[in-house]
Amino acid sequence: MTTEKDPELEKLLEKKAKELMSQKPKGEVIHLDSKNFDSFLASHKIAVVDFWAEWCAPCLILAPIIEELAEDYPQVGFGKLNSDENPDIAARYGVMSLPTVIFFKDGEPVDEIIGAVPREEIEIRIKNLLGE
Repeated sequence: MTTEKDPELEKLLEKKAKELMSQKPKGEVIHLDSKNFDSFLASHKIAVVDFWAEWCAPCLILAPIIEELAEDYPQVGFGKLNSDENPDIAARYGVMSLPTVIFFKDGEPVDEIIGAVPREEIEIRIKNLLGE
C-alpha cells in the first residue's frame, strides 16, 4: 500500500489547523472545593467565584451566564463552589444566600453580588476590575 497524500485532504487539514490556531482561548469554569480553592485564587489576578447549591433554582439560572462570561473573558478565572459540599469556604466569606458571586483581586474579595442577576450586572463588575 502506498502512502500518497491526498491534496484535497491536505488543504482541508491546513484550513482546519489555521481555524483552530486563530480561535481565542476558551475560558472555562473550574469546579472548586477546599483542596483547590486557595490555589485557584492565587493563580488568577482577577477571579469570579459562583457560590451555589444543587437545590438552588436561581443558581441554575445563573450558571449558563457564568459559563458565557468565562468564554468571553478568558483572562479572568471563573470558578463555582458548591456551598453545601464546602461550608467552611462559604463561611469564610460570609456567604448566607445563594447564589452569591464574589469577585476577587489578588486573592482578596473586592465585590459581591447576591442573587440571580442579568449578565450585564456581572459584566460591569468584571470590566471595572479589568480597568475597562
